[in-house]
Amino acid sequence: MKFILAKEYLYWWPIKIELPDPTNPGKWKTMSYTHQFAGVDEDAAIALGKEIEALPTQEERKTREHDLLIQATRGWRDVVDEDGNEVEYSEEVFRQALQQTWYRVALYSAYANSLASPAARKGN
Repeated sequence: MKFILAKEYLYWWPIKIELPDPTNPGKWKTMSYTHQFAGVDEDAAIALGKEIEALPTQEERKTREHDLLIQATRGWRDVVDEDGNEVEYSEEVFRQALQQTWYRVALYSAYANSLASPAARKGN
């Protein structure tokens, strides 16, 4: 397959969230959905990191800590609310989801895995 040099490279990636099972003490359950990422330009990512580092207070830096992930996100599939209704992606809802530790840990792990193939991680 030929490499396609796209203006914006979009791809879907599976996300698996492990969280405590509310009905089985000491047990975990897995929830999953599919997340759409966009490739982020390296220069833009570096500039964003410097911009956040330059903020004068820790509080200001904290409010921007997920900006790169937000910039890399375009949407999701198979996300529902407690009643089983589809939850449409929006930055506001995504920011709310990032407040949940289990979700945030799973998402950052999946995003990191999406950036390097298994062969690249092994050093091949």
